[in-house]
Amino acid sequence: MKKEWTEQDLRRFAQEAEPAFEQVTLTQVNEEAGRIWQDDGVMVDYVLRNGQVDCVLRRQIEADGKLWELTMTAPLAGNTLPEDRMTAREREMCREDMNHDFLSGVFNRRYADTELCVRLDEWADAHRCASIALVEMDDADRMKAEQGEAVMDQLICFVANQWKKHFDRPAERVVCRMSDTLFLICCADKTADELTAEMKKIYAEMPRECIASVGLMRRVAFTQSIAVASTKEVRCRNWDALYQLAEKRLHEAMAAGGDRVWQAD
Repeated sequence: MKKEWTEQDLRRFAQEAEPAFEQVTLTQVNEEAGRIWQDDGVMVDYVLRNGQVDCVLRRQIEADGKLWELTMTAPLAGNTLPEDRMTAREREMCREDMNHDFLSGVFNRRYADTELCVRLDEWADAHRCASIALVEMDDADRMKAEQGEAVMDQLICFVANQWKKHFDRPAERVVCRMSDTLFLICCADKTADELTAEMKKIYAEMPRECIASVGLMRRVAFTQSIAVASTKEVRCRNWDALYQLAEKRLHEAMAAGGDRVWQAD
């Protein structure tokens, strides 16, 4: 890529790259994010999305006195599963990998949107209630700009492990990473009030700092917003309605300043 760019050059390049990639985005970033970037090269990440491994290329470029981040995403070649050549055990292990988040090791959105939905139906058929909690790190965008991607990855793993200690019995208590800093916790045989009380107790005792070992070792403080909803609060067996109710309460918790477990209505 050439050294001298204009914004028009960048936008033209992004448009011309679209046929070769699954997704191409160009966004302006602040100076703080530019100082975090380690060099003038390309940053490469691998992300599991929709059952396939995607390669994500990122590059920061200065153009017209502004700093821009160019992101290009494409699936890895040959990452589809040759299930016809797999043994039953190999298929089971592969599916298990696909259901887990590569970074934190907890379950991922694919698991939440497929197998966890089935689990909720099974609990409903057995006349068992269940509740979910959405957990989001407060001010995640600001922290990412200030601390950088590598430190945020450490923080995400730390938070995931804190919740996993209490919710890691796949038959009835699970933790899923839904997006960058958003987690879902599902617990069988708990009403919204009961899970809210449990989450409050756990959160009150949870460390609020993570030791970051990238560069100079330092402590990174963080808080979380948490909201709970129960299957008893939605009609029929509607996973979308349950998730949306928890999401609405999470937004209310964050709007109220975060750092709290939001009470059910």
